[in-house]
Amino acid sequence: MEHLFIFYLSYLSLPFFVFLCYFFRKNYKNLYKKNYKKKILLILCFLGTIFFIYARFIERNIIVTQNIKIKTGFFAKVIVIADTHLGVYKDRNFLKKVVNKINEQKNIDAVLIPGDLVDYPYGDLATLFSPLKNLRAPVYAVLGNHDSEKSEPFVQKQLQEALETNGIIFLNNTYSVIPNKNIIILGLGDNFTNQDDVAKIEEYNTQDNLIVLAHNPDTTLKYKNSIPDITISGHTHGGQIRIPFLYKFFIPCEGNFDQGLYNTLTGKIFVTSGLGEIGLPLRFGIPPAIDILEFY
Repeated sequence: MEHLFIFYLSYLSLPFFVFLCYFFRKNYKNLYKKNYKKKILLILCFLGTIFFIYARFIERNIIVTQNIKIKTGFFAKVIVIADTHLGVYKDRNFLKKVVNKINEQKNIDAVLIPGDLVDYPYGDLATLFSPLKNLRAPVYAVLGNHDSEKSEPFVQKQLQEALETNGIIFLNNTYSVIPNKNIIILGLGDNFTNQDDVAKIEEYNTQDNLIVLAHNPDTTLKYKNSIPDITISGHTHGGQIRIPFLYKFFIPCEGNFDQGLYNTLTGKIFVTSGLGEIGLPLRFGIPPAIDILEFY
């Protein structure tokens, strides 16, 4: 599998960095005599290796928490985690760390997971996601494009069963109500496979306390009204490798979405930068995030 090859090949950056340090220490006096272009190339190689090691081994393993207050007209405190992408780059131990950090928070009404739970998963999915059953608040989840049959054949049904085995409330164009809060969570299907039935929103009105959970923020481009108090999405990773002026070109959205809170004609949209990685096991400028949303 090419992703596993990339993952393990990346470890070679560590001995390469040691070699570069040794080379500089051994030859730093002679470097002044070398061709100017060669000196620049060596410096760029050194800086590039440092960047790669930081993005590969440090930042992608940092988990930050972010508190955001959002006016919705009702009171609740929810945790948002998305794009865990457990499988080839992130594992059960990483999810354990996420769950432990969430459980440090007090008075949480719900944990919301707007999709992309896996990426080339292997082994038993129920075991992979078993840390989630230790969460101390009700958990609601929808699937993303990486969880769909189109991206990962045969995984969708297994993933649904694994989530339900671990006590997660799985939503697929269905709804649930947060206990004792009179807040409706409407979870929509995946946008990538055109399973996001936005017509379900028409079953509610502006008097309802309605949170829509939709993996891809582009789902909101299909809305015909502003009934939801807020839509919560993921998908963008905040660019994942957040190089200024460049990262936005790689965000896979039709709409102008990045990460954070948006006020649009069809209501508020919150896009989390998520926890995992795809393509390359790298994060830069946007560490894995647990978002704590306080609605008022």
